[in-house]
Amino acid sequence: MLAIQLGFFTINIMLLWQGAMSQFLESYCGYPGITYRIMNGQNGEIINNPWMAYVFKYNNEDLVELVCGGTLIHKQFVLSAAHCIARDHTLGVRLGEHSTARYYAVTKAFRNKNFKTYDYSNDIGLLRIQPEVQFNAFIRPVCIITDPTKVPNVKTFRAAGWGRTKNEKVSSVLKTIELNELNATECYNLFGMNLLESQICAGHPDGDTCEGDSGGPLVHQMNMEGSLRYVQLGITSFGSADCRNGGVYTRISSFIDWILMVVNTYTVRSPPKIQFRRGSFGK
Repeated sequence: MLAIQLGFFTINIMLLWQGAMSQFLESYCGYPGITYRIMNGQNGEIINNPWMAYVFKYNNEDLVELVCGGTLIHKQFVLSAAHCIARDHTLGVRLGEHSTARYYAVTKAFRNKNFKTYDYSNDIGLLRIQPEVQFNAFIRPVCIITDPTKVPNVKTFRAAGWGRTKNEKVSSVLKTIELNELNATECYNLFGMNLLESQICAGHPDGDTCEGDSGGPLVHQMNMEGSLRYVQLGITSFGSADCRNGGVYTRISSFIDWILMVVNTYTVRSPPKIQFRRGSFGK
C-alpha cells in the first residue's frame, strides 16, 4: 500500500512540475539573480544575466558594431526590438561574455508587421540564430510566459544593456538598473503622447536605459508555482535624448501569440552546421 501511495505521490509531483513548466517557452529558464543597478548603474555580471544577447552588425570584414541588446528566449531565437532590424545589416549575436562568449549567425530576422516608426508601437522583433544554442551556466534563456492571463501585474523591473553611459558611447561591460513603472500623466509629460496598452512607461530618478540599450529586457523575479524565475515583461523601445527620467518599453504579454507563431513556424528541426566568423570588438 505504501508503494502504491508513493507512486501516486510521484505522479502528482510530476504533473505539478509539468504544469508549471508548460507555461514557459523554455522550461529551463530564468534561474539566476540579477545584480544591482546603465547610466549611473553598477556592472551586471553576465553570469547573473545569462540570457543577455549582444546584437551587432559588421562594418567590414574585421570590425563589428553594437546595434542593440536582446534576450535569449529559445535555443534558436533571440528577442529584440523591431527598430533594431534593418534590411541592409548583416547581424550576429554574442551570448556570454569574455572567456564564455559564443558567437551566432542571424539566419532570419522577423520584425512585427505592425511596427510603426512614428510612435514605435509594436516594437518587437525576433532573430533566428545558428548554430542551435547549448545552454550552460553562462548562457541560458529568460522566461517568457506563454499564457498572457498568467502574467502578473508588477510595477518594478530591472533593465540591462551595453548602451551609452556618461563617459563612453558603448559600455565595455553589461550594466543593469532598477526601474519603476510611471503613470500615464508622468509619461505624457515626458513624451507628449498617450501610450498604448501594449507599451510600458518606466524610469528611475538617477538613471535610465540609453542609446544602444534598445532591444534589451525588462525583467522581474517571480515565484511561479514554487519556482523562483526571472521573467521578461518588456523590451526597451525608446526614451529621452538625455537618457534621464523615463523610457518606453514594449509589453511582451501583448505579443505572446506572435512570438509563439514565429517560433513554432520557423524553428529549424535539423539545424545545419554553420561556420560563424568571429569579428573584432576592439578589446
